[in-house]
Formats: sequence, structure tokens, C-alpha cells
Amino acid sequence: MMKNRNALILGATGGIGEAICNELRLEKFDCYLIGRSAEKLTRLRKKYLLSSDQTFCTNSITSAEGFQKTQSWLGNLKQKFSIAIHCAGLGVMKRASEISLEDWQALMDINLNSAFAFYKLAWGIRSTDRLELVYFGSASVDQAWPKNSLYGASKAGLEMFAKSLQKEIRPDGGRVWLYKPGSVRTGFFDQLPNHMPRMKMLDPETIAKIVVENLQKKQTFFLPEIPILSE
Repeated sequence: MMKNRNALILGATGGIGEAICNELRLEKFDCYLIGRSAEKLTRLRKKYLLSSDQTFCTNSITSAEGFQKTQSWLGNLKQKFSIAIHCAGLGVMKRASEISLEDWQALMDINLNSAFAFYKLAWGIRSTDRLELVYFGSASVDQAWPKNSLYGASKAGLEMFAKSLQKEIRPDGGRVWLYKPGSVRTGFFDQLPNHMPRMKMLDPETIAKIVVENLQKKQTFFLPEIPILSE
């Protein structure tokens, strides 16, 4: 059982982020949420009866200003965290010839660069006993697909970052979890009309239960990546 019951969630207003917040709350964790939508954060604050200082709205944690403001918010909380979950993500499915440089940079910033910035933020406020860092890769990187060069490259980069980071922080009480879900029933797949039927996709609640259950296990081993496949 974890002594520290504080959890930090980036991307808390998305489908997976909200589902994880709900599951953690059921297990009596205090959740601190970071998102890009003030309206959605307000809804979550009311839904979970959170205090005003438990949510923080920012468009980016990768810009110098955004990182510093987020770091300042966390510092003012005067809390330590045993769990930090990176749920922020963006999906673009286009042929490489149709992707602009701006598209490429924007997606990489959210899917990959923010993973590094989040680690920097979380590591400085970690609990004295341990820090569990959770990232979400993608099953799509195991095979090349048309129109997946941008999204796939960002998730492949995230996978290598997470695996290398695990090697670095484990001796100091850190642990990295890398989940590689298949198709998830979120708004991302609304833009892909010919994709897998939604009834066969994973639902965010299923992923959330697996993540939170694993976090509370006292394991003597570690699986660096965990696939969660849809039907």
C-alpha cells in the first residue's frame, strides 16, 4: 500500500485521463489535474469535489513560460506525489505529403516533448519512497501503416524515452510504466470512418482499471511495456 496518496494527471480532461482520475478517486487518492480546457477542468472539479488549487489550466508545459507557471503551481501546493500520469496526446492521420511542418511540430510537442517536460516536473516533487510514472504509447508502432508516419513516430519516440528513463530512475525509487493500447473508444477515432467498429474498441474505463490496479501491486518484477489490445 502506498503511503503517499497524491496523483498528478496531465491530460486529465481527455477520455483516458478522466477515467483514470475517476478510478484513482475510488481508491482514495487525491488527484491534481492539468488540462488545456478551463471549462472541462471546472466540470471535473465540481464532479469530484476538488479544491480550486487541485486543477491547473495551461496550453503547454513545453514552452518556457508554460513550464515555469506549471512548476510554480506545483511548488505552491507544497505536496509530494507518488503517481504521475501522462495522458496528453494528439492524433493526426495523414499521408506524409499532406502534413505541414507546423502539424509535425505541434503533434511532436504534445505527444513526445511534453513527456520529457512532465518527467522534469514530476521528478522534482516525488514522494520520498517512490514515484510511479505512467505513459501511453501505442500498439500502432509495432507495424508500419499508411498515414501513420507522424503519430507513429511520436509514439515510437515516446517508447524509447520511457524505456531509457526507466533504466535511469529505477535506482532512485522511480518506476516507469509504458502502456501500448490498441484502438480506444475516444474522439480520436471519429476522424477514421473506415477504422475498427467502435463496439470492438477498448473503453477508457477498462484501461483505467488496469492502470490503477497495477500501480497498487507490490511487485518484485517490472514489465517495461504492457500491451492492451482491442478485439
